Amino acid sequence: MQMMNILKPIAFDVIHFMSQLFDYYLYAIYTFFGRNDSLESTGLGLSSSRLRTTLNRIQESLIDLEVSADPTATLTAAEERKEKVPSPHLSHLVVLTSGDTLYGLAERVVATESLVFLAEQFEFLQPHLDAVMPAVKKPFLQQFYSQTVSTASELRKPIYWIVAGKALDYEQMLLLMANVKWDVKEIMSQHNIYVDALLKEFEQFNRRLNEVSKRVRIPLPVSNILWEHCIRLANRTIVEGYANVKKCSNEGRALMQLDFQQFLMKLEKLTDIRPIPDKEFVETYIKAYYLTENDMERWIKEHREYSTKQLTNLVNVCLGSHINKKARQKLLAAIDDIDRPKR
Repeated sequence: MQMMNILKPIAFDVIHFMSQLFDYYLYAIYTFFGRNDSLESTGLGLSSSRLRTTLNRIQESLIDLEVSADPTATLTAAEERKEKVPSPHLSHLVVLTSGDTLYGLAERVVATESLVFLAEQFEFLQPHLDAVMPAVKKPFLQQFYSQTVSTASELRKPIYWIVAGKALDYEQMLLLMANVKWDVKEIMSQHNIYVDALLKEFEQFNRRLNEVSKRVRIPLPVSNILWEHCIRLANRTIVEGYANVKKCSNEGRALMQLDFQQFLMKLEKLTDIRPIPDKEFVETYIKAYYLTENDMERWIKEHREYSTKQLTNLVNVCLGSHINKKARQKLLAAIDDIDRPKR
């Protein structure tokens, strides 16, 4: 018992250093592979508030962001900097810009999954670490587990989203959709070419993913996340393409449904992901084209997941000349009311 009491202060120092190493590793992996300011603008909550809080805490307490020491700095500030380490820098040998390697997917997997593995080992060690930790220091250990260890797996979402955002040519799909004539006068039996182009993008993504897996094993959770991200981005791009339509007939709306059903049918042969992410996001938007004026106002208030542009397009294109100016302004005002809290 006496020996245990002697060892407890030493144990705290060791655990404290281990926690700092883990903090630094987590921060480095996010800095190298997950930092992207455009991610948060998607509104998909790719980085949880807990993860952002953890990263900010690590940066403030551990990372020295100063290039060089300020000679005019106070003694207290200088002492604080001694407790910090330089910001991590990625080796120039790691290339994250090549589409053939899915933008450094192998390196991203090795880094991210090793962090997740370390977090799992820390989970196994928790009761043992808790047993040797001095009672007054146990809140520190609990904080380390709740604020850092438990957030490690959350890095997967933003890191692999960056790959998914570049793996398919979403902009090209929008250009192809813009060339489609949607105000057709008869029911079409053939889908549009943008569907085939999108499916070819997915086939290429699948081939590249298989090539990367020959170098580094891609765990099933990672593969699923990548497919989910790509499908979600594709489906949201489809809705954005429909929101760019200037004129659309009833037959054109039926063509949208035909296109999307063809896309789903072929996509389901490429992936085992079920249900298809954001399938309802597209289907609900297409169905909204058939709403009446009275139903549209209620629908707008119930579906805040769509952007102002997407909702405005429904009012202008869906109802078109079927409503008067006053009714149109009322619906646009309802959209503006939804958008105002976001500003």
